[in-house]
Amino acid sequence: MAERLYTMKDVVNLTGIPATTLRFYDKKGLLQFVRRSVGGVRIFTDRDIALLRLIQFFRNVDMSIQEISHFLSLYLQGPATRPQREVLLRSHVEQLKADVKDKEDKLAAASYMDTLLSEKGTFLDQGDLPAILRKKDIPQDMVKFFDRK
Repeated sequence: MAERLYTMKDVVNLTGIPATTLRFYDKKGLLQFVRRSVGGVRIFTDRDIALLRLIQFFRNVDMSIQEISHFLSLYLQGPATRPQREVLLRSHVEQLKADVKDKEDKLAAASYMDTLLSEKGTFLDQGDLPAILRKKDIPQDMVKFFDRK
């Protein structure tokens, strides 16, 4: 059975990935696996589309272009690189977990301030704002949010 070939327009219609994004990926070196015609037109295969979907997935989970490029480079080298790809993906998962923890900490701090200000009145109407934000009165787990530069 002959390999099915797709134009850029076909890929846009099949994947929903805008042509501008595909050109960006190409410029960043992520589409090195895509062949070109004699005239320089990109020619995609079913495998290329699957790799594009993988790239889009990784972008949607905030993986950097550099990380994606490294992952693809390993993938294209074959099954022997599977352990390295697993390490790369697990590292990204751990980074996402750390990001979530950081966001949860920030949410707790913002909620603390919301509660504090609700108890004391509105933020701008009170003349005692400095008094309610004395370092000794701030819970230890919130201090880092007041000390950041």
